[in-house]
Amino acid sequence: MSDWTVTLGLTAALGLAPQAPADPPPAADWMTTQGFRSVTGELGPHRLSPPDTAGSFDGAPVVNWRVRLPTPPHASATHTERSGPVLSGERIYVGAAGDDGLMVLDRRDGSLLWRMPATAPVQASPVVSGERVFFTDVSGTTYCFPTDGDEALWSHFSGAPLLSPPTVEGGTVYVANVDGQVYALSAEDGSLLWRYAHRTDPGRLAELELYGAPSPVLAGEMLLTGYSDGAVIALRASTGDPLWTRRVGEGAYPDLIAEPAVRESDLLIAGYSEPLISMDRETQAVRWRLDVGGPHPVVESGELLLHSGGDGILRALDALTGDLKWEWDSTTESALTRPIPTAAGVLVGAAAGTVYLIDPETGEERWDYDPGYFLSGVTAAPAVEGRQAVVLTNAGNLVSFVVPR
Repeated sequence: MSDWTVTLGLTAALGLAPQAPADPPPAADWMTTQGFRSVTGELGPHRLSPPDTAGSFDGAPVVNWRVRLPTPPHASATHTERSGPVLSGERIYVGAAGDDGLMVLDRRDGSLLWRMPATAPVQASPVVSGERVFFTDVSGTTYCFPTDGDEALWSHFSGAPLLSPPTVEGGTVYVANVDGQVYALSAEDGSLLWRYAHRTDPGRLAELELYGAPSPVLAGEMLLTGYSDGAVIALRASTGDPLWTRRVGEGAYPDLIAEPAVRESDLLIAGYSEPLISMDRETQAVRWRLDVGGPHPVVESGELLLHSGGDGILRALDALTGDLKWEWDSTTESALTRPIPTAAGVLVGAAAGTVYLIDPETGEERWDYDPGYFLSGVTAAPAVEGRQAVVLTNAGNLVSFVVPR
């Protein structure tokens, strides 16, 4: 079967008008451009035209493009990409470890449209809110850009690296840096509204601290913040005054890297090493506890809670009791990304593996991505909108998957 016949058949499945075959790329590019392994069979390699991505991610996808981010060469043999891509309209917003700024790419083919310049690399996902884009960089600066511009409307320097996305709500931008400082900024002009500085508990047993801090989380009038000594502190969102403090994190790394998750009257909080707990928002009484930890917050999916462990295991828990319903082992023994529930299943990546689709009812693996070359792992969570999912690998490759119609 010719390349044109394969392309034509899948183009028809995607609901696209057939196009004349283009000149084939060099052999090396052809072998590394596409690849997808399904538990039920092989589906690649293929070249597809840019698709209309409206619809739902409700079936097995195919790869429709793959590009390497246009960044300078890295000084090290390996690196990690932590900025999860964000899909908005016809654009993709994404940062990179080797580029000082936020890249704006065309969602149809991954081509670079322009850059939003920054002082240092962007290692957290941006936030698109209305006609503005908010993001942070590792110099400790928060930026606000118009969605279609390359000049900042304002910026604010926090004094220490920012490795988590800002929280934008009600005209205020909340950020937390790695030195235990939380800032509330005006979304309009970046002016400082208040600042809170946490003093690390001197009784913290672990000598090493993890390099990071979770995004602040709004829960009514409370702003939930986490710190390297394992403490979660509720601040008054309007003033930054402390409301209550609870020590949660334990083990070799008690650090709270995962932001708290809010479910009805409960807070779900995980230390990096352990534990994962559910506690009452008002009384801070613990409802249940599980002796596992991880770098990402719990994600609610129906009656289940999905938790990505630092041990490479995805767990599904009963939301009320914390009872384990199933677990899926990536066999990588590496940290998983934040799980992304879709109509087709749960998308999740592994730092020493690839990206997988997991059955939400049974925990069985439905398929994974196999490009046929060294992937270098996935640390940033996939982005899904419509029939398209976009994944950034640690090697700096951006891969787009589309579910055929």
